[in-house]
Amino acid sequence: MSFTIAPAKRKAVPMLISLAGVSGSGKTYSALLLAAGLAGKGSVGFLDTENGRGSMYADSPGIMAALPDGYEIAEMKEPFAPTRYSVAVEDFEKHGCKVLVIDSMTHEWEGHGGCSDIAENNKMKGTPNWILAKREHKRMMNCLLASGMHLIFCLRAREKIKVMKDANSKDQFVPIGLQPIQEKNFTFEMTLSLLLEEGTHRPIVTKCPEPLLPLFAGELPLVTKEMGRKLRAWSEGGAPAEENPDVLFKQGTEYAAQGTVSYTDFWETLTGKQKKLLLPKHDENKELARMADERQKPANAAPASGLDF
Repeated sequence: MSFTIAPAKRKAVPMLISLAGVSGSGKTYSALLLAAGLAGKGSVGFLDTENGRGSMYADSPGIMAALPDGYEIAEMKEPFAPTRYSVAVEDFEKHGCKVLVIDSMTHEWEGHGGCSDIAENNKMKGTPNWILAKREHKRMMNCLLASGMHLIFCLRAREKIKVMKDANSKDQFVPIGLQPIQEKNFTFEMTLSLLLEEGTHRPIVTKCPEPLLPLFAGELPLVTKEMGRKLRAWSEGGAPAEENPDVLFKQGTEYAAQGTVSYTDFWETLTGKQKKLLLPKHDENKELARMADERQKPANAAPASGLDF
């Protein structure tokens, strides 16, 4: 079988994001804000494995402001088998959600009925069957990677140690800090991984693609909806994290050529500095977007109104 080889082009790709932290570090709240920005005008889903705690934020002023239409939620009770996570992801995607928050993904690894239980309950000659458990986990990961939604995973974290040999070949227990509670390769599959500080709730980047590094430069603020918007713009091939007028002009024209909705969504993802850089082309882009709307509307439709931003 032969392969078709062509020049690489940027495509819209769903993001997999993990937020790890100890209890009280702000994982759920931060995940919902991030989801609000990633969703744009789409809907946000929430898979709750924490006994209904995901609904606690439905009337939070901050979440209501970020998600005025609310979010869709489903509760998962034990067993927390990998196959059940796969089914849940597929159901939320069929429901029409653009972003899904899974809180918590740690249950799939060490919750009742999760991978740890699968290994223990299917021992071979007295040894936990990790081959079976990891096979189930891998099948689930393939399902997650195939999803068309942006996925945000909340992970519990705990202090871990590493056993190392000293010069005398004696075991030494070396602290390695907070680590997410999940399969060791889980983070490798993520587009972006953040560790939330206890107390401050500020994100520490533990994995990030090079083009997004400018977004997390310097002292990081709290996770916000605006941060989610910037991630969405990047994932869709939109505004880069760095300020590049030539790139912004080209992208602005491309979005405007698709109509007012497309250009408005693009404009909302920009930072204040990016908007200032794009201003010389802004009126021209608005007119281009209006003309695109005129071409796309039915013959008997009312004239398109101008953009008011």
